[in-house]
Amino acid sequence: MSVTTHLTHTFQTDVREYTVPATSPVPGLLVYEIPDEVEPLSGLRWSLGHHSGLLIASAMYEDDAIRGAHKIADMADWTKDAAGLRGQVDQDRLYERLAWVACESPAYT
Repeated sequence: MSVTTHLTHTFQTDVREYTVPATSPVPGLLVYEIPDEVEPLSGLRWSLGHHSGLLIASAMYEDDAIRGAHKIADMADWTKDAAGLRGQVDQDRLYERLAWVACESPAYT
């Protein structure tokens, strides 16, 4: 049985800083909804990110972002710092797995 931790997440846009409710379905990974005024025309309202603040993927639905976190959970120890993960995580494999659960690479959002 998995336990979801509830927290907040702060991120910066070109305009300002936002603090939003977040969950951590997998240690080191966060799922959060972006506010309506951030990318208002995007249907991808949910973000899957690393605890460092780096965005990993975007999704249309919260459940997809949570499934994305579980889909990549075994690829790395996500509690490590981002610099340590860069050489460890195969980006192509990461986004291949995420595509199966309707999560998009930030490069495409």
